[in-house]
Amino acid sequence: MFVLFAGACSFEPDMDRGKFKRVSGAAQAVKASLSAGASYEQFGRSLETLSGEIAAIKGKAATPKEEKLLKAYATLAEVYQDGHTLWKFKLEFAPFGIVPEGRIYVSQDVEPIVFKYSFPVETHLYKPTGKYWKSISEDSIRIIWSNADAQLKIIEEIANN
Repeated sequence: MFVLFAGACSFEPDMDRGKFKRVSGAAQAVKASLSAGASYEQFGRSLETLSGEIAAIKGKAATPKEEKLLKAYATLAEVYQDGHTLWKFKLEFAPFGIVPEGRIYVSQDVEPIVFKYSFPVETHLYKPTGKYWKSISEDSIRIIWSNADAQLKIIEEIANN
């Protein structure tokens, strides 16, 4: 009987769900902001909240499962940040009429995202200077949101298994 009692006392839960409640809520708020047609600024505030909640529990994972879940949330935040960056460049260059409609200028900030997701690139010539520049389709943002949805499913699997 003592062996059973000792074994029961040494059992540790694989995850403290309460620890991730605020992060989960923040992640759902980011997704909801996109679904509701939030502005770039509103989405950015939701993303900032998510990043803050992740930072608040960073280093507090007590089990391998908690660590895995925390990493999955950090990956989700990175994916959302990639989309936010593309959205920024779509908005910033639209008023100038240089970047064709439906395209996003590939700056130094955008290049790592293009590489990460293997987005096809178009090269353009800016005639006044004779310099070439690159762009990607604005549909790339939707691809990133789709990746975020897939990451949310991964998070759900980790949390529920």
